[in-house]
Amino acid sequence: MKKHNLKTTILSNRQVAEDHYLLYCDCPEIATSALPGQFIHVLFDQGSGLLLRRPFTIYSVEGTQISMLYQVIGEGTSILSRMCAGDSLQVLGPLGNPFTIDESLDLAVVVGGGAGIASLMLLVSALQKRKIRTDVLVGAMNQARLLSMADLQKIGIQSQIATDNGSTGHHGFVTELLLTTLAQQNAQLPTVFTCGPYGMLKAVVEICQQFNVLCQVAMENRMGCALGVCLGCVCKVRLEGEDQDQSGDPLYEYQRVCIEGPVFLSQQIIWD
Repeated sequence: MKKHNLKTTILSNRQVAEDHYLLYCDCPEIATSALPGQFIHVLFDQGSGLLLRRPFTIYSVEGTQISMLYQVIGEGTSILSRMCAGDSLQVLGPLGNPFTIDESLDLAVVVGGGAGIASLMLLVSALQKRKIRTDVLVGAMNQARLLSMADLQKIGIQSQIATDNGSTGHHGFVTELLLTTLAQQNAQLPTVFTCGPYGMLKAVVEICQQFNVLCQVAMENRMGCALGVCLGCVCKVRLEGEDQDQSGDPLYEYQRVCIEGPVFLSQQIIWD
């Protein structure tokens, strides 16, 4: 897929939850080719003092516009949160390996934890357009950090919610909702799509293995170059067609989340 490196103008940038912002910019070349799970690499203007680009998942596509939902967690996102409509960004994308929606899929279960829901919204929209039944499970620390509820409702999704402190929805982890959801399925086996914190992803994969359900995982490893050169975002992946070495451990290689990912089949990943 062709990558586009272009200068764009911010159309809006507003706070939508505690420490989370939603930014829209006009990127027609990226908007026409972006697939669910892909991301962009953003370079701030020279006055910011930041030399490296930052990766952001593509949250939505609306005509020629794309958006990104991001959490303020460091210097780069702090600077970005203070930028306004009319400010410019240099954007490279779309990048990465997307989610795959099988033609025969009848039921999808989408599990998002925290800011991980940002990597799943474009997927949910695609599933809805294909009229695939979709159950969406969203987890957050508390109600103030709950994301994307209004956007999900706009496309007809009534999601199940879990919060760690019980301030809204199920009091507990979103993985507990997944257990209940999969236990209620009879002959119809869904595909699970997930993104979120590492521990949550590991738990989701273990539950999917328990129910013999296919699972696609969007990894959120920290990235440097996002072009596959620096090897700063690798994850441990089983060697295809191989089983174990002489000690009984699985044979593996390191794959780049920015190139071979961010989306992997769950059975590929070796969770340390």
